[in-house]
Amino acid sequence: MILACPTCDSRYDVTGYPAGQQFRCRCGTITTLRAESPTAGLLACPQCGAGVASSSSACEYCRAELLLKTCPRCVSRVFHGHKHCPECGAGLEQAAAGQLTELPCPRCDKPLVARRVSDVVIDECPGCLGLFLDEVAAKRIITDRAQGRADALLGGLPRHEVSAVVAPGARMYVKCPQCRTVMNRRQFAHGAGVIIDVCKRHGTFFDVGELPAVIDFVMNGGLERAQREQLVRMKADAQREHDSARFNAMMASRSSTQALGDPRAARGAALIDFLAHVFLS
Repeated sequence: MILACPTCDSRYDVTGYPAGQQFRCRCGTITTLRAESPTAGLLACPQCGAGVASSSSACEYCRAELLLKTCPRCVSRVFHGHKHCPECGAGLEQAAAGQLTELPCPRCDKPLVARRVSDVVIDECPGCLGLFLDEVAAKRIITDRAQGRADALLGGLPRHEVSAVVAPGARMYVKCPQCRTVMNRRQFAHGAGVIIDVCKRHGTFFDVGELPAVIDFVMNGGLERAQREQLVRMKADAQREHDSARFNAMMASRSSTQALGDPRAARGAALIDFLAHVFLS
């Protein structure tokens, strides 16, 4: 669970903390963790209007059979039977609007199709189902972390097993659809298990299934966990460098003492070896 500061909008991972726990933000604001609403994440039954989990196949109140579908305008998850989307009011019988672009898919070269989801525009490939997000869209999805936007995207994007290994015969490195330069292939974040292709000037390409995996990771506090783990690794690296510097200094002192023929060199060398074992073991 992510808690947002009402003053500066900083986000904190509060998973596992009880309702009523207070947290002090770095800006000084104290926020109290409220109990999660019992209707959070529920969808409305098209027959009786009761809140039902999106994974349910039937309404537990009226026993109506349920089939999950996606609004073609805002891509929110809704149950079949609604005439209009409960989120945006669009008629659910209309076809999803998509505009063909001149941008080629970085993975398979087919023209990308642009469509609006919530308040962002995504460029989709009708062939390999990859997605290209410009810098603005990526920032809104990953940095702002609006729950409604995340739900809309998760409800409309295909789920697919994500692998860091490129499929046989597929391109390892792809080109940006705008500037045609080779994109930087890197891990999204430590622990995410997703390799993305980034153009610093224009945006990010996600293979099928990668964007939903990234959204799940971000919305469940993955970035905060990755930052904490990185801090631990940085502290460990700094300690190792400090120990290595002390060891090198002791070895340099040992060498200079032996060069001067000091009769205490043997005893000093033994002490240095002992200290090196203590600090570096």
